[in-house]
Amino acid sequence: MLKARKVHFIGVGGYGMSALAMVLKQRGTAVSGSDVAASARTQRLAEAGVEVHIGAHDAAHIEGADVVVYSTQVPEDNPELAAARARGLRVLHRSELLAEFLNGRSIAVAGTHGKTTTSSMVACLLEKAGLDPTILLGGDLEVIGGTGKAGRGDWVVAEADESDRSFLRYHPRVAVVTNVEPEHLEFWEGSFARIQEGFRQFLRQVQPGGLAALCADDPTLRSIGQELRNQPGVVHVVFYGTHPEAEWRAENIRPWEKGIVYDCVRDGRLLGEVRLPIPGRHNALNSLGALVAGDYAGLSFRQMQETLLSFGNARRRFEVWADVDGIRVVDDYAHHPTEIRATLAAAREQAGRRVVAVFQPQRYSRTHWLMDEFATAFQDADVLVLTRIYSPPGERPIPGVSAEALARRIQANTGRPVAVISDQEEILRFLLAEVRPGDTVITMGAGDIWKVARALAQALQSRAVTRTASSGSGRPAPGSGR
Repeated sequence: MLKARKVHFIGVGGYGMSALAMVLKQRGTAVSGSDVAASARTQRLAEAGVEVHIGAHDAAHIEGADVVVYSTQVPEDNPELAAARARGLRVLHRSELLAEFLNGRSIAVAGTHGKTTTSSMVACLLEKAGLDPTILLGGDLEVIGGTGKAGRGDWVVAEADESDRSFLRYHPRVAVVTNVEPEHLEFWEGSFARIQEGFRQFLRQVQPGGLAALCADDPTLRSIGQELRNQPGVVHVVFYGTHPEAEWRAENIRPWEKGIVYDCVRDGRLLGEVRLPIPGRHNALNSLGALVAGDYAGLSFRQMQETLLSFGNARRRFEVWADVDGIRVVDDYAHHPTEIRATLAAAREQAGRRVVAVFQPQRYSRTHWLMDEFATAFQDADVLVLTRIYSPPGERPIPGVSAEALARRIQANTGRPVAVISDQEEILRFLLAEVRPGDTVITMGAGDIWKVARALAQALQSRAVTRTASSGSGRPAPGSGR
């Protein structure tokens, strides 16, 4: 494990970085960090005693540190990173530090989609069972009050990010992989074949005698799993899902008033009914992956069944902001076509509801590579608004790639008009004029589109309070004639 007097994190407000910073601080290491903007995560770190610098990066911020941690988003000319290298300090990529946590009894969750929800489920299963795991997530989880927690138990639960090849540094005891699809192609030479090979290599790195829990509904994972099974002694492979080859199966998936329910079958034997307080068929699959990991860790099905019944998902995963006057406001991190389809289908499960969607595309590169898939991802949206493309600093626009171009492609597929609105206040005005009782409004994207959900929820709640106050005054309103 890392030995250091003081560790400094560049970009400490990121999900993965904040998790590592919190765990080190809770383990007694002196920690500092910097970020250009304050957030709930930087505030939690400061309250925990982390020395947090907000604003422009400055070489002075690394004073006293003997280890400096950075992420893929930090450029080489960052003043703090450049100073650390010039001074000969130990410099670690975020994934190198995370790798030090994943050499023992560890569960790493990988996959193009569903990592945060699945790892959150695994974390809750182990936490509620009293195993007190160390937890390192890519989202805020209410049960631990953030993204990371240092446990006293042997187990570590973490997300394994494939986006920048980081997961190739990990050697977990258990690997859960949810799916494999084209994504983050800019890090994989634009090749899906290279992404598939990356997942193949990650699974080969599972500790000898460890477990690979793979979703059998994904054809790439079925193929990789069969390859691993043909190499006896390398890793034990268990398939889960709805596919006939799955040892752990979700059967009779159906909605219930709070979310989704299914019959859990293992090796042809019914274990029992699993009820999740979150909607979506994809979450049934996510929970199956978590059940397989929990079973490996020694948990009983009954224990896990009870924990999942009260599962509170990570922030921005079908997060309900409000349910006012029959209008439900939801926010979701969905930013890939497959995630969008799954999220809209989950919203559609609520019979009779019109789905009003607001999508914020992220990255010109992703929009370019997946334009055809995005064009067909919004069939379940009755009303659709697109924002400008949310792009990280340093990414250059690609000619012909824009929200307007995407809107034309979507409209050609759905036959329904698509509004393109850049300003969030204007989006709010549009929604307030458009929505009606019975609607589900859902904001989607990896950027700051959640602020629209928050603003709409506040506006609807304020409108309801004002109306209630007026109707409950007991006096006729001026000019009413009564």
